[in-house]
Amino acid sequence: AYATNSAGTGYGNQVNFVSANDSIYAVSLDRSNEDYVNFGSFANFTAGSDWSIIEKIKIPEGTGDQIGWHFFRGKAWEDEEGDIAIRISTNEVSTWTMKGGWRSLSYSGAFNEEQWYTICLQYDSSTETLELYIDGVLVDQMSLSPIYDSHNDNNMFWGGQDVAPNQGVGDLYSERSIIIAHQAWLQRTLTPSEIANYDGYIDPEPALFFATEITSDSVLDISGNERHGVNGNSPEFIKVLP
Repeated sequence: AYATNSAGTGYGNQVNFVSANDSIYAVSLDRSNEDYVNFGSFANFTAGSDWSIIEKIKIPEGTGDQIGWHFFRGKAWEDEEGDIAIRISTNEVSTWTMKGGWRSLSYSGAFNEEQWYTICLQYDSSTETLELYIDGVLVDQMSLSPIYDSHNDNNMFWGGQDVAPNQGVGDLYSERSIIIAHQAWLQRTLTPSEIANYDGYIDPEPALFFATEITSDSVLDISGNERHGVNGNSPEFIKVLP
């Protein structure tokens, strides 16, 4: 099954969804309700080598230029090497990676509500380069030494981060409203062609660390590593394709 929407960023790409199943869902996380999905520990993802994170997301109507993470690996009071966060608003995409302090990549531009975008953050260890792509276009990069996260057992959340120890897991202080249709984490870099042609689904492969299948009530990890999501509060599951 396929659905096609124009990316709308001026880069000329088309945004497609391809599912391994006959239907595909997206999950909507509402900032005001502090909705989140908790995927548990993500230790040993970066491993001092190549890695990539790619996702298909959109800004819900009425969100505007609010600042907030739509996913966050880490804890605000326990930053560890390898923590990663990404956010999008109607005027900016920014990413943060923890390596001797928080290192940021960003792109300022116009992003429409209710329109699908592809964001890819990846690291090439051979050139020691961190890169940010939006809809297949390289928009920012920086030099960065390899990231070793073997001792990082922080959880990954869609919808913000776990903040205050006395408030429990659901206390998400920097959440933003977001709709996510797919996300994949790989322990290799993606080629420019793979990024440009990403269609909202990645087949299982040896380098696949985490990848989502969103159902009518949950977010499952199809990588084989069993990082299935645990819903917090009231995320809404939306059918994208018939």
